[in-house]
Amino acid sequence: MYKTISCDVAIIGAGGAGLRAAIEAAKEGLDVQLICKEVLGCAHTGMAMGGLNAAIKLPATTAGHFKDTIDGGWHINNYPMVKAFTEGMPARIMDLESYGLIFDRLPNGELYTWRGGKQSEPLNVCVGDYTGREMMQGLVDELRKLSVPYNDEFFITKILKTTDGVAGAFGFDLATGEYVFFRAKVVILASGGAGRMYEVTTNAASNSGDGYAMALELGAELIDMEMTQFHPTGMVFPSSARGVLVTEKVRGHGGQLKNSKGERFMERYQPKLLELAGRDEVTRAIYQEVEEGRGSEHGGVYLDVTHWPKGEIEEKIPDVLEQYMVTGVDIHKTPMEIYPSMHHMCGGLRITVDAETNVPGLLAVGEVVGGVHGANRLGGNSIAEGQVFGKRSITAAKKQVKKRVTHLDIPGKLIQEEIARIDGLAKRKKGNDTYELEHQLKSVMWNKVGIVRSEKGLKEAQTEVRKLAELAKNLRVKVPSRERNKELQDTLELHNMILTALATIEAALLRTESRGAHYRSDFPERKEEWCKNVVVTYKNGQLKTHTSEVIR
Repeated sequence: MYKTISCDVAIIGAGGAGLRAAIEAAKEGLDVQLICKEVLGCAHTGMAMGGLNAAIKLPATTAGHFKDTIDGGWHINNYPMVKAFTEGMPARIMDLESYGLIFDRLPNGELYTWRGGKQSEPLNVCVGDYTGREMMQGLVDELRKLSVPYNDEFFITKILKTTDGVAGAFGFDLATGEYVFFRAKVVILASGGAGRMYEVTTNAASNSGDGYAMALELGAELIDMEMTQFHPTGMVFPSSARGVLVTEKVRGHGGQLKNSKGERFMERYQPKLLELAGRDEVTRAIYQEVEEGRGSEHGGVYLDVTHWPKGEIEEKIPDVLEQYMVTGVDIHKTPMEIYPSMHHMCGGLRITVDAETNVPGLLAVGEVVGGVHGANRLGGNSIAEGQVFGKRSITAAKKQVKKRVTHLDIPGKLIQEEIARIDGLAKRKKGNDTYELEHQLKSVMWNKVGIVRSEKGLKEAQTEVRKLAELAKNLRVKVPSRERNKELQDTLELHNMILTALATIEAALLRTESRGAHYRSDFPERKEEWCKNVVVTYKNGQLKTHTSEVIR
C-alpha cells in the first residue's frame, strides 16, 4: 500500500538550491512539495564555509566574474549559463539579506568581500567561515514564513515517467516506513553531489549520487562527470577528522602552504598566484609534494597562519580554529596539517539556462547539475549558482505546469515493481553485505579515480566497480522493517553510488587529456581538440559516452 500526494511541483532535495526553488514556487502560487532525506535545514549546503561569489561591489564586475568562471573552468563551461549566473547573482544576495542573513560588513556599512583562488577581484561575500550554515537558516526561515509543505527524513528512490514525460516521484518516509507517491506535473532534482563514493571527502553522508543515478535511469544526459573536484585543504589528523573541510578563506587571507622542509612550495608551481591558484592546481601541487617525500608527519602538508596579526584568526576563521582546537592543535602556534579531499562534482545533468533537462517535466538545480563550472569550480560559485538557478527553475516549471493541464497517469504496476524491489532486499535469506561493498567502492574511487588518473587505473576501476554492480544485485537487508532502517537506506544509496561511479569512470576514460580537475598522467597536456564536453547516457542497462561541442 502507498499514499498519493498530488502537487504541481515536487522538489527533491532541500539544500540551498532546493530551498530557493521551493520559496520561488510558493511565491509564484504553485502547489509545491519539498522532499529531503535530512531533517529540514541540515543539508550538505550548511557545511559550506567560505561564502558566495557575486559582483556586488566594485572593483568586481559581472563581466569579470564571467571571465574568471570561464577561465577557471578551462573553457568547457556552458557560456549562457555562466552569463545568467554571474548577472543574476547580485540580486540573489539581496534576496538572502531579505531572508535575514547578516553578511559581514565593513565599519562604513559596505559588504565585506574577499578574493578567492583564480579571482581577478574580490567576489566572495561571507558570514565568518560558516556562511552555508547561516544561509540555510535564512532560507528555512523564509520557507516557513511562506508555509511551504515539506517532507523531511524522506527518501525518494525513483522518479516515474510515461512516454509523455515525468509523472512524479516515489519513495518512503524514513521515520515511519510509509510509501508515498508524489504525483507531480514537474519534478525538480536538487539532490546534491556524490562525495560519499570516495574514501576521503568533505561531503555529508547524504551526498550519495541519488540524482545522477535516477536521472540516468530516466534517460537524462549528464555532462562533465569526469570533473571531480578535490578541495586542496582537508584535515589529515586524527583519522576521525580526515577530509573535513578547511575553508579556502584561509588561503584567501594569506595562509601559506609549506612542506616538511619549511618551503613555501607554491612558489615552484604557481609563482604568481601562489596559494590563490586554481583548486585543481593547488591540489596537484600538494599531491606532488607528498609523493616526492616532502610531506608532513601524517601524510599531508602544512597550512600556516601563525604569522597572522593577533585576533585575525578569531575574526576570519573561527570555525577552523575550533575544529583544530578539539584535536589538540592550536593554529595560533602550530601550522595545520592538510591534504586534498574530494569536494565537488563539477559535472551533472545537462540543463538549459532555465534548468530544463532533455526529459519532459524534469528540471534540475544545484550540484546535481553540470555546465556552470566546466572543468574546475571557483570557490564561492557553488552555493551561489544554486540561488540563481533555484529561482530561474520556477520560470520554466510554471510554464510546464500551465501546459500540462492534468497529471500524467502512471500504471500501478510501475509503483508495485518499485515496492517489490525495496521490500525484496529484506526477504532474501542470503545476500551480500552493503557495507563491505561500499568500503570497496570508496577505496577504488579514491585510489584509481582520484587526483591523478591513468588508463590502466581507470580500466582497473571500471572492472572492479562493474563487479561491485553485479554483487549489489544480491544485497540483503537484515531487518525487514522500513521504519528507521539505516541499513535499508544505505543499501538503496549504494546502488546510486555505483551507477554514478561508473558514469564518472566512463567519462574519465574518454577524455584523453588533462584539463582542470581531470588529470591523466598518461596524457598530461591540455589539448585544444578536447575543448568540448563529455556526455554520458544510460540505456538498456548500458552506459554510453560521446563528445559534444561547448555551448557558447
